[in-house]
Amino acid sequence: MRKCLGLLAAGVFLLQPCSFANAQAPNALERAIGDAQPCRSLKTKVSSLGISVEVGVDKLDSVKIENLELSVNGDAAEASVRGTLACKTSGEALVKGGFSATAEVRLKVDLTTCKTTETSIDIVKTGGRFGDIVMGLETEISGALRRSLEKNLAKLCEK
Repeated sequence: MRKCLGLLAAGVFLLQPCSFANAQAPNALERAIGDAQPCRSLKTKVSSLGISVEVGVDKLDSVKIENLELSVNGDAAEASVRGTLACKTSGEALVKGGFSATAEVRLKVDLTTCKTTETSIDIVKTGGRFGDIVMGLETEISGALRRSLEKNLAKLCEK
């Protein structure tokens, strides 16, 4: 249970498995998020002059946790996080750009079963060249983040 609690905070913002090579995270939680490689699978299509090109926004640019609240009452844990994740294209990309997304994540976990009992993920602000695409796909991205978060928390509790 203690390991689950410690990793719960790190897992709160785990997205999908971005290279963290050039990004610098000033604290342990932000480093843990970077180690989870949250940008790796992010791809988008960019159209210009009738030509559509798939762009991988697969490099982590930065992670900033603005606020984290964690509380435990018996076997119930609650976490609330507000943070910003920024991803960018690789240096070799034909079309360069990136996005930032500020999200508010709230979840409740039953520590006896390691099951997430409640989750909400809201993307509250986006920026960058591909920011509008992120906001336009908020429902799909939030759903994918929720599934990934619940899966990663379940894995953490198995150890």
